[in-house]
Parts: sequence; structure tokens; C-alpha cells
Amino acid sequence: MSSEEYINHQLNEIYLQLEEHPENPDLIHDLGVGYYLLGNYEKAISLLKEAVHREPKNKNFLYNLGNAYAEAEHYNQATEVYYRVIAIDGNHIPSLNNLADCYEKMGSDEKAFEIFEYITRMAPDNALSYFNLGNFLLRKNRHIEAVKCYRKAIEAEPSFTDAYHNIAWILNEAKALKEAEKYAQDGLITDPKNSDLIKLLGKIRN
Repeated sequence: MSSEEYINHQLNEIYLQLEEHPENPDLIHDLGVGYYLLGNYEKAISLLKEAVHREPKNKNFLYNLGNAYAEAEHYNQATEVYYRVIAIDGNHIPSLNNLADCYEKMGSDEKAFEIFEYITRMAPDNALSYFNLGNFLLRKNRHIEAVKCYRKAIEAEPSFTDAYHNIAWILNEAKALKEAEKYAQDGLITDPKNSDLIKLLGKIRN
């Protein structure tokens, strides 16, 4: 059974349960998540809005509604919903990250940077927060700053393979081949079968 077939099977099960409990917000939410996973974001939005209407303070419902809006490229609505989550839980890092992503996609790079950087201050031991900030800086061609963030991600989580990869990639682009090879090799120590690192190491050595 493919993943799509499995999701459709689960949706059918939820519909059967909804026949008995048509007002159940959890079932409505789960149905929305199912359509989200199938890529039917407009249908997901409709269902998730209904779940949120029934439980306006449920941050999980709100977060997934924000994600559906974002995937459908309704960024203004997505940001509004993420702010509702943050109003309930100011430390909800996934909403903060996705909020920053939305601002970047809307062309508000300064606001996006402000939020990505705020997350690193709020959660200084969270490797992913540094990695996400590093990715933002990389997309803006601020390579030196990006490398610093990736290094902090590795300090927080020494097995963060993707951070090794991105540093190695930047160093290879800068023709700092010896340093690039070292980071690629260090990354492969954490994940010896990582295909991206193996491919990059081959490129560095050639």
C-alpha cells in the first residue's frame, strides 16, 4: 500500500467515525490533516477552520491551519494564525519558524531575519534554530554568517549532519577544499551512509 493509499484509507475510517460523532473537533481536525498530507490544501483549510471554530484555543489545530494556509501560499492568513498560536504559547518554536518563513516568502526579509534570530536567543540550546537561521542567511548569500550559525548548530548538536553538509558546500564553493573535505568527512562520521555528503565529498575531491 502506497502512502497515498494509506492516507485515503485513514480518511475513509475518519468519515465513518464522523457519521457517529459529526461534531467531534478532533475527527474534523484529523480529516483536515489527511487532506493536507494529500496536497489538497484548500480542502484542508476548510476542515481545519471548522476544527478551530469549535476549539479556538487549540494550538495544534491552529498550527496545522497555519501550515495549510502557508502551503496554499495564503501567507497573510498563515501569519495571522501563527500569531494566534504564539499568543497562546509564546515559546512555540515551530510557529515562530514558519512565521519567519512566511515573512521571507512575502519579501519581508528584515522581519524574517528578526524572528529567526529571536528564536536562537530564546532557545540557545536548540540546534535547529541556528540551522534555520543559517539557511536563511545562505539564501541571502551571507555565507560567512551562515557558516557561523551552522557551527553553533553543531556545537548544540554534534550529530547535526545537515549542518556539516552546508558548511562543506559553502567552503567548496569558496574553493577552500581542504576545510570543505574535513567538514564533509566529519559529517559522514555522524551519518556514514548520507548520500548528499557522499556526493558532495566526491565533488570536493574531484
